Amino acid sequence: MKERTVKKRIEFKGKGLHSGQECLVILEPAEEGTGIVFHKYPEDVLIPAHYSNLKSISRGVNLGKANAMVMTVEHILSALWGIGVDNAHIVVDGIEIPDLDGSAFAFCSAIENVGLVEQGKDREYLEVRRPVNISGPDYVITALPGPDFEVSYAIQYPGHPLLSYQYAYFKLEPSIYFSQISKARTYLLEEEVEMVLQAGLGKGGDLEKVVIVGKDSYKAKGGLFYSDEPVRHKILDFVGDIALLGKRVKGKIILEKAGHRSHLELVRELDALFGGKSFSIYDILKVMPHRYPFLLVDRIESLNEQKVVGIKNVTLNEPFFQGHFPEFPVMPGVLIIEAMAQVGGFLLLKHVEKMRNTLLLFAGIDKARFRKPVKPGDTLRIEVELVRFGGKVAKMRGIVLCENEIVAEAELLAQLTEVEK
Repeated sequence: MKERTVKKRIEFKGKGLHSGQECLVILEPAEEGTGIVFHKYPEDVLIPAHYSNLKSISRGVNLGKANAMVMTVEHILSALWGIGVDNAHIVVDGIEIPDLDGSAFAFCSAIENVGLVEQGKDREYLEVRRPVNISGPDYVITALPGPDFEVSYAIQYPGHPLLSYQYAYFKLEPSIYFSQISKARTYLLEEEVEMVLQAGLGKGGDLEKVVIVGKDSYKAKGGLFYSDEPVRHKILDFVGDIALLGKRVKGKIILEKAGHRSHLELVRELDALFGGKSFSIYDILKVMPHRYPFLLVDRIESLNEQKVVGIKNVTLNEPFFQGHFPEFPVMPGVLIIEAMAQVGGFLLLKHVEKMRNTLLLFAGIDKARFRKPVKPGDTLRIEVELVRFGGKVAKMRGIVLCENEIVAEAELLAQLTEVEK
């Protein structure tokens, strides 16, 4: 599928939900490959809609760069992502995106009215290639592989009969988003209203924009748009938050009692695991100096500036199994660490691939731990993160997983050395 942008300029005016201040937003077409970019006035600062520009989370997502900030961006981002806009320039004259109707419907309707333009560049997708779980004391999020973008969301508020449990599932595409999600408004528990106001938030809220959830009834002008409007609004918020990846997702996301902070934790994790470029064994051979029997990496699944994920398939044909506990074959711990170092070395060598005659050597191992034995038939997933890289010395932290359990971990020091060839 190709990228899309809006056909022409659209203006939105209104008060921000939390600041209560008037703001003018102008949504303009943008060239392919631009992504969503906020242009903040009067500071005249460009703020790409990316999680790296997250400024704060305070009952909404606030982006910032330099001395400029745009508050509560999730609803307009959700509208753009949900309705199928990949590239847009958003001029913001004010502190906060107008709340309009408390949902994404007004943004979506205006975009539908002007229409979209298909562009020449193919859309970029992040594919969930294995199960990912993140959790905290109050939430659980699971991402699973899948060919589409599917979202299952559950919310639970003990002691609140209306919200004791709500659940919704959607395979999200523009028509479904527009009809089934976009009208879902911000909601707030009745007992939280005073606390929010005392915190200096919610100054622009009213019953046209916010659904107040009491013990036995909802308070909202015109009643509810959907019988389960609160959980659908959580999905709306999630779509706006995951837009901060800067690329669309293929996979099924299951969320329970989550929120903006945990949404963005998932965004970071997905980007770290699957957002980078992948490399086959043939690509690895062009970068790594090792060869049989000492090349211990079969595939680089993801590589970005700070993190690399590699795969090692352990087979009975490994030469070390002939002499290392042959009656009960176990992969030597030192070779697990070596595999970790080679995966990390691929990251470092890609950083300095323009340097000729460069060899990467071990300089130190610290905090090495072995949790479980690795046996023939295991597939090792090796995740190495760059902690520090200055001059010619790098520090890395790595973990090795088998079936989602950590089997080994260590901190590594490596040194780049020039050699004559």
